[in-house]
Amino acid sequence: MTIKIIANISGFFVFDNQDKLIEFTAYEKNPEKIAEKIHNLSKYTISEELEDIFSDLKEKTIETNSADVQNFSRSKGIKSELIIKSKNYQAVISKIPEILIQKNYIKDEAEYTVLLKDVSINLSKKSVAYSSQRIDKNVVHAILSMDDIDKTTNLFSSRIREWYGVHFPEILKEVQNHVTLCKIITEIGTRQKFTEDDLKGYGFSIERSKKLVQLASKSMGASYEEKDLRPLQDMAQKTLDLYEERENLENWIEREMGRIAPNMKAVVGSSIAARLIALAGGLREIAMKPASTVQLLGAEKALFRALKTGAKPPKHGIIYQMPEIHSCPWWQRGNIS
Repeated sequence: MTIKIIANISGFFVFDNQDKLIEFTAYEKNPEKIAEKIHNLSKYTISEELEDIFSDLKEKTIETNSADVQNFSRSKGIKSELIIKSKNYQAVISKIPEILIQKNYIKDEAEYTVLLKDVSINLSKKSVAYSSQRIDKNVVHAILSMDDIDKTTNLFSSRIREWYGVHFPEILKEVQNHVTLCKIITEIGTRQKFTEDDLKGYGFSIERSKKLVQLASKSMGASYEEKDLRPLQDMAQKTLDLYEERENLENWIEREMGRIAPNMKAVVGSSIAARLIALAGGLREIAMKPASTVQLLGAEKALFRALKTGAKPPKHGIIYQMPEIHSCPWWQRGNIS
C-alpha cells in the first residue's frame, strides 16, 4: 500500500491511499521552535517527529510533498515520489486546517493563518542568518571584488598612461607594465628627474635604464613641474593601493579555498574553483549540480544562443582557463572538460 506523508508547519500527517488520516505527529505549537525544526530538516537533521513516523512504517512506497522527507525515505530504502502538483495533493492539503481543529491544535482557521505567518517569518530569519554564516559566500564576494578591482585598475591605468604620455610619450612604449609605470610616476615624477640608478630599482637592465634616460632628455612631451604632476601622482598611488588590495584578496582566497573546497582547489586551482562556486551560487549549489552543468558554467550565453539558432553548443565555460584544457588540441578540450 502507498501512503502519503504530508509535511506541514504543524507537524507530519500520514494518509492512506483513500486519503484517510492514519497518524498525526504534531510539533510543539511555538513558531520559533517549529521554524528551527523545519530549518534543521532542510540541513538533513531529522526531527523526532519524523523519526517516530518512520520507526513504525511498514510500507515500502510513499508519496510526499517534501523533498527533505523524500531524501530521508530514500536513505531508509523506501521508494518515494513528490506529489506537489497533483490534484489529489491539493485535496489532501485543503483538509489540514479542519483536521487541526478536530485535534484541538488550533481553534479556527484564523489562528492557523497567524501561525503560518509567524513560522514563515522565523524561518526566513533563520535562512538569512544561515546564508550569512556560510564562508563560501565570502569567497564568492571576494572573487567578484577581484573582478571589480581588475576593471577599475584597467580603467585607471589607461587614464594614467594617457595623462603621463602628455609629459613623456616615449616611455609608454618602453614600459608596458601598469604597476611599474605607476611606481615611476609616484616615486620619481617628472622626466627631468630620471636617473640610471633610480630606474635600476624597477628591474630595468643597465642598457634599458640608459635608453630611458636618453629618451627623457630628448622627449617631445610637454614640460611639467612637480605641482603639475601632483594630481596624477595621487591617482597613481591609489591605483597601486588597488593592485595591492587585489593581491591581498587573491592570497585570502588561496587560503580559504584550501579550507572549504580543498578537492576543487587541487583539481582546478583556487581562482577557477572560486569562480565556479560564484557562478553556481555557492558550494552547496555546485555540489548538487551534474558534471555537465559545471562544465558549462560561464558559457550560458553561448549555450542559449546555440539553443536558439541551432549552432554548435559550447564545450566548456570558465573551466577553459585551466592550463590543462586551453593548452591541449581543440578537438580534445570537450572530453577533458
